[in-house]
Formats: sequence, structure tokens, C-alpha cells
Amino acid sequence: MSHDRRKPQPAEAALQQSEERYRALVENINDVLFTLDGQGLITYISPVIERLFHYTTHDLVGQPFSRFVYPADRSGLQASLERTRAGHVEPHEFRVVDQDGTIRHVRTSSRPQVEEGHLVGFTGLLTDITEHKRMEAALQESEAQLRHAQKMEAMGRLASGIAHDFNNLLMIMMGYSEMILRNLSPGDPIRKELEAIKKAGERAAALTRQLLAFSRRQVMQLQVLNLNTVVTDLNKMLYRLIGEDIQLETVLAPDVGRVKADPGQVEQVLLNLAVNARDAMPRGGTLTIQTENRALSEEEARRHVGAQAGAYVRLIVRDTGYGMDEETQAHIFEPFFTTKEAGKGTGLGLSIVYGIVTQSGGLIEVDSVQGQGTTFTISLPRVPEAVLPTQITTPTTPPRGTETILLVEDDATVRLLMAHSLSMGGYQMLVANHGQEALHLGEQHEGPIHLLVTDIVMPYMTGLELAERLVHIHPEVRILYMSGYTRSAILQRGVLRTGAALLQKPFTPDTLLRTVRNILDAPQPTLGLPDGAGG
Repeated sequence: MSHDRRKPQPAEAALQQSEERYRALVENINDVLFTLDGQGLITYISPVIERLFHYTTHDLVGQPFSRFVYPADRSGLQASLERTRAGHVEPHEFRVVDQDGTIRHVRTSSRPQVEEGHLVGFTGLLTDITEHKRMEAALQESEAQLRHAQKMEAMGRLASGIAHDFNNLLMIMMGYSEMILRNLSPGDPIRKELEAIKKAGERAAALTRQLLAFSRRQVMQLQVLNLNTVVTDLNKMLYRLIGEDIQLETVLAPDVGRVKADPGQVEQVLLNLAVNARDAMPRGGTLTIQTENRALSEEEARRHVGAQAGAYVRLIVRDTGYGMDEETQAHIFEPFFTTKEAGKGTGLGLSIVYGIVTQSGGLIEVDSVQGQGTTFTISLPRVPEAVLPTQITTPTTPPRGTETILLVEDDATVRLLMAHSLSMGGYQMLVANHGQEALHLGEQHEGPIHLLVTDIVMPYMTGLELAERLVHIHPEVRILYMSGYTRSAILQRGVLRTGAALLQKPFTPDTLLRTVRNILDAPQPTLGLPDGAGG
């Protein structure tokens, strides 16, 4: 029985195997192989196009290559093909629209096909770079945030230095004004002038507190808060602040978590944002304040410099005003940046908001569209502690005492004011202008030293180093620091003892006397850090 079928010859078998290997390679790589004719029509496209972009080869063969290219990128692709036609081989990036409408980023590299000196088409590879582009954009955003954070930190150090110098001057103005007023009769003719000086000092002190808020170097009185309560308590003031043309809406989540922050500063954040919203809606509009719980994922946290994943509470302030362009949004948190006309604002409002939020361990985001409004979203870390009831105290005459106080202050005028105030309060005073002199006085003094009152930043030796060394000579001594540093900054340096207190400059003689008395009347502390210290 004869057969017509013949076995493949070795050369034919080798060719068949080679073709099968080539086909397997083309169909399984993640790049799309394509060929075009001289007019740009697809003559071949590898089946991987279906896996990557959900087109079949039947959909595209015979069609212009530009069919699935994003419309805005077609002219650029055509220009790239013309350069390839001229012999310039170069990669080109553009966007394509896959079969389900998703826009993807691709890179193509093509070469001309020439036969007998004539261009007959093109051969190329198409690579999906969508994920690469996404990661590149995320990296650029992260780098931009880092540059912004570094710039804000540098400006914060400058603002802190300015505030520190002003605080010593303001202490003198406010302190002596208060001391003289205390000794004047209600009808004294110079009383009104002195009160004006004292009020001017208080307004200037408020401005330095704003600078310290921006620079994140102010003393914070941290409390566990329910943001719903803060918003509700502030409603009446907000209504008066924004005026009748603006509608105030509050959307408060009933199950909102608790945060740990300074209540006065949270109120300041709300007031500053409300003022900005009011100014952005001169013809009226709607101001919405919203609270909600939020979980920040690891991926989201990576997009914000210094942020950590976890549970947060959101405070959202939204207006329907005229909005901001991207250039304005890039600068709004910088101190003294303002779009308002001269005399209408200091340019500190949003920089203060930024400082308070970041010092509280939170983050702030802004989303604005010109003509549609602006949304500020503040996220503060959620805490498990319960809210404690607020205790109201009634001011009384500054208390007096007879204990021995060692005062250390390098500014001569401030030192004289404080020594005089404490002496008038009945205390026995040892006075030094720097740490080395204070240690010498401590070694020479035979009796107890009940309290060390010291500035933190001084020449020769910091107040922190002085306290560490003095306690070995006088174990009974208690500590009162004076500075613009935050408690957390001191704790990080590992030297804040139990019982140590921190008084932010500028302060008045009355405040100093009350603070001193409170420290001396408190139970004797033990060495080590207090539970929950740092607020």
C-alpha cells in the first residue's frame, strides 16, 4: 500500500521549528510587535495586543495605526513616523485607548523597512509603560512635597528666631506696664496711656505666637478633643464672622473619633479658614464644615512627607468661592504670602494653620478649582483616650511665697524684671546671667534652692544642661524652663525631669508668680519622665 504523504526533510523541519519558536516568542512577550505599510496601515500586530489592550488582531489589521492612539497624541506620533521615514530611529512615548476605554501610556520604537531603495513600511515594538509612568508621577509628587517641607522648615526657623528676639522685648513692655498699673489708682491720669502700651504689647505678643505657630515651636496645651464639640461651640462666633450673605452648614459624623490637640489652636485653625472662605465669597455662598473618620493606608501615607498610616479624624472646610490657580496653591502656606490687597491681611493665616496642624502630628491638603471653590482637609491622628471635663478657674490676686529661687536669664533687662517681680512676691532670689554663674551660686549656697527658673537657650551652657548638673548639688530643686521650644522638642533630647514646667515667652509678672506658686505647691516629684509628658 503506497502513501502520498512524505516525511519533512531536515531543512523543512528545522524551518518549521524555528517558525514555531518565533511565534511562541512573539505571542508571549509583553511587548507588541507590529508592522505597517508605507501609509501607516497595520499589516501585522502580534496577538499579545489582546492581552494588553483587549483588541483582537482582526480589529486592527488593515486599520491605520492611529486608530487606537489617544486623539491628542496622534499628531506627535505622525511626526515621529515621518522622522523614522527619514532615517531617524528614536523611541516615542504616547497614549493609547484600549478597547474598554482606559487610557494607557506606551513607548514605541520603530525602524523603516526598505526594499530596493524604497520605503515599504515600518517594523516596531510597542511597550506598555503605564505603571512606570504612575510610579514616576508619584515620585515627582513626593519630591515636590519634600522640597516644600524643607522650604517651610527653613522659613520656620527664620520666623522662630524673629519671634524669640521680639519676645524678650515684649516681656519688658508688658511686664513693667503691668507692675506700674498695679500701683496706680483707678483715676490716675497716666493709667490710660499705660493700658494702651500694655495692650499694644499683647497684640504684638499675639503676632509672635502666630510666627511660632507657623514655625511649630510654640508651647501646646494638648487635650483629648471631640472635634464635633469644638465646631458646635464655635458656631455662634462663626456666624458673626462670616456675615449674613454666607450660609454655614455643618456635617458632623456622630461616631467621629477623638484627637489630641490644643483646643485654642484648633479654634484658631477654624477661624482662619473661615475668614479665608468669607473673603473668597464676597457675593455670598456656602461654607461647609465637616467631620469624619479616615483610615490612611501605607500607600496614601507615602504620598505625604512625614505622615504615618493609621486612624485619623478629618476636619473638612469647604467654600463655594472663586478658588485658586495652581500657582497660588503652591504658595498659600508660606508666611506673608497673600493675594489680598495691601492692608487687608498679614499673609500669616494659612501659615499658622499649617504650623498648628503639623505640630499636632496631622496633615493638611488643599483642593481648589477656579470659579468653583476651595476645600481644606485636615487629618489629625485618632486617639483612644476619653475626653475629660473642662475645669474653669477664677483669676485671683497673684500668690506669694518665701522660698529660695535661682533665676538664670541672659537678657539683662528681662532678668531685672523677673527678679524684681519675684522679689516683690516675697521670694528669696539668687540671680545669674548664664549657666556657669548659676552653678557657682548653687555650690556656694548653703541652704535649699527650691526652684530653678532658667531660659533654655543661653551662652556657655543650655538651661537643660544646667538643670541636669544643679540637681546633683541640690536634689530638692524643682525646674521651670522659659523658652519658645515645645515640650516634645525638649523630651526628644531626653532631659526633662518630672516636675519640670515650661513657660512660653512672653509672659507677665502675674503669670510668672502663679506658675511659680503652682510648681512649689505641687507634690514633690521623683526623678524620671512623667506619664504622658510632652503635651
